[in-house]
Amino acid sequence: MAKAYSNDLRERVIKSYESGISKGEILNIFIISLDTLNRWIRKYKETGSVEPYKRTKYRAKKFSDEALLEHVLKNPSATLEERAMFFSVKHQSV
Repeated sequence: MAKAYSNDLRERVIKSYESGISKGEILNIFIISLDTLNRWIRKYKETGSVEPYKRTKYRAKKFSDEALLEHVLKNPSATLEERAMFFSVKHQSV
């Protein structure tokens, strides 16, 4: 995943937008995409902040190892797809 833009850049972009500079000019000045600009504007309007969302290093499991073991012991012939359906996850998560 790409590194997040600095808060300083985000703030300068929003200040430029609020001062009346057109989106096209902002895109050329700061070399960012229209999607990025629109996302920052939307986030600023919704939260008053331009800081990036916190990134997590991993996703929490939707079920415990104990729950999986219990399911395996109770249903030894279940397929991977059936286990995934039981826990409401994709088969890669089982």
